[in-house]
Amino acid sequence: MEIKEIIDKKTWNNYLIDFDDYTFLQSWQWGEINSNKEKVFRWVAIDGGVVGIVQAFTISAKRGKMLFVPHGPLVKSDKAWEELILVLKNKAVETNCVCLRISPWELREEKNIKKYIGGGFVESGVIMHAEDTWIVDLTGNEEEVMQRMRKTTRNLVRRGMRENIEINQSLNIVDAGYLYDLQMEVVKRNNFVPFSKAYLKKELEILCQDDMAKLFLGKGEGGIMGAALIVFLGKYAFYYQSGSRESKQPINYLLQWKVIKEARRRGCEKYNMWGVAPEGAKNHPWQGLTMFKMGFGGEMKQYMKSMDYPINRWKYFKLRLMEKIPKTWRSRLTRR
Repeated sequence: MEIKEIIDKKTWNNYLIDFDDYTFLQSWQWGEINSNKEKVFRWVAIDGGVVGIVQAFTISAKRGKMLFVPHGPLVKSDKAWEELILVLKNKAVETNCVCLRISPWELREEKNIKKYIGGGFVESGVIMHAEDTWIVDLTGNEEEVMQRMRKTTRNLVRRGMRENIEINQSLNIVDAGYLYDLQMEVVKRNNFVPFSKAYLKKELEILCQDDMAKLFLGKGEGGIMGAALIVFLGKYAFYYQSGSRESKQPINYLLQWKVIKEARRRGCEKYNMWGVAPEGAKNHPWQGLTMFKMGFGGEMKQYMKSMDYPINRWKYFKLRLMEKIPKTWRSRLTRR
């Protein structure tokens, strides 16, 4: 088996979308978003064809430096997994990282968990990216897609079609300001740490390259009331970033229907609506958002929790302690 580094964007993304299940976090563009002052590595495992792929990048922070793999590695054989994990471990040592951290895009099944534990990994205890996700089937005709929705969701979409609501698609970096402002409205309601406006602009700028993403803006009687950054890659569309103001009009329901129509136009077969509350977590802060997403039909998929392979045991212990402290308090402590 040959491990080969890839340095061409088109080649990399074509290899990626050949896998059955993946997310845009392994796309070339996501690596570019995270390349500022960090090192990005991209390898494929070849055995008669590409049987494995992994993108990793360093994350440098005061709590400790790590080599991070978002939603990977993706493999078609156990041997490919073993070979790519070995390359990642060696690179983590070479780049003086405290640990190798992986957010596996593998279902939360006992055999997959045992594979990582057998490789010397432990649960990180940190949610790096979506683990519980909602996947909408986009196959069939439009009416079939509509019929798979919850009745109330379907009715709200149709009501939105009759009301004075305008849904636009944008590639304008300036419009990231709408997304930021609307996210701040959500922050007020749900109390979480938001992304900066500069980071959202960078995401929009890079992800919109090659027509890979669009910013959907929903305008109603009160102005721009909803925004969603949607990524399109191969057979998947991804509901990545969003924000909204409370409105009596079903703006976000119509916005999502327009997203679905655009995804279908591009040939997407599935719509990954990203993170939802874990099953049975009735008091979870995402419960309302989860009910909204579930209304469009589909199924929940539960992927593995992030896993760590410690390199420096003492520094790793310190990193774990720091990560138990909320981000708002952590930033105050590290400034001292």
